[in-house]
Order: sequence, then C-alpha cells, then structure tokens
Amino acid sequence: MSLKTRLTATLFALGVAAAAMPLAASPAQAASMHGCSYPNVCLYKGSYTTGTIWGRYQDPGYQSMPTAYRNVTDAVVNTRNDDSVWLLDTGPSPDRYICIPRKTAVNLGAYAHPNGGTWANDVDVINIWQPSDNGLCNGTTQVRQGSKPDGWRP
Repeated sequence: MSLKTRLTATLFALGVAAAAMPLAASPAQAASMHGCSYPNVCLYKGSYTTGTIWGRYQDPGYQSMPTAYRNVTDAVVNTRNDDSVWLLDTGPSPDRYICIPRKTAVNLGAYAHPNGGTWANDVDVINIWQPSDNGLCNGTTQVRQGSKPDGWRP
C-alpha cells in the first residue's frame, strides 16, 4: 500500500471516528451582574455596586416582600433575559410601579416617585412578568413608571 493510500485511509478513519463521537454542548450561561446570578432579580440595601443583596427572586408572579424588608430596597438588578420586573409601592392609592426591563441594573434613588421623593425605600411588592412580555417595559428597554387601580393583580 502506498503512502498516499495509507494517509487517505488514516484521515478517513479519523473523520469517521470524530463523526461518531457525541458532541457535548456547553449549557447556555447568562452573565451575572453586580453579584446577582442569572436568572435572579436581586434587591439591594444600598446601591447595586456597593450595597448588600437582601433578596433574590426568580419565580414569575406577584409576590409581597417580607415585612422586615418592605420599603428598604435601594436598588435592583434584573438578570433575566426575557422578563421585565415591576417593583410596586402599594401604600398610595392607586398602586404605583416602576418597571425594570430585562438585563438591567437600577439604583432606585435615581428615579423620582410620583408621590414625591424617590423610589428608594418605597417598594413592598415585586412582580416578575412571564416571558411573553419580551422583557420590555411598555415596549421599550427603558425603565418606565405607572399606576394601577387598587386591588388589581396580574
């Protein structure tokens, strides 16, 4: 057998062996932000860069915060790829919300609350929307605010 024939046979055998090996796909990884790992929404006492995470949420839906942590949140990091998050202040009438789009970090003190002051220390409920909202707030990737009538629930 010539050298060319042996080389061709060897390359063919290597190609068949490589094709027969199962491909190991690495799992999809989303980046964490400011100590908050995917797929969490993290709430902070202090800013998201220097504060402390007090809560991690990942289940979609409307969830009241523990009594001890109501009205203490200063910042939020939403690591989710497809879900926007509403932080709500249910004290005033009507309920007020600030919408945090997907993959966004926000210091709440940078946003004026409709009732005066800022959103820092004015949050008592979180709502993680289902993936059908594409992670947008009113169709945009910008933080948005609004209100809902008392007694509403998603």
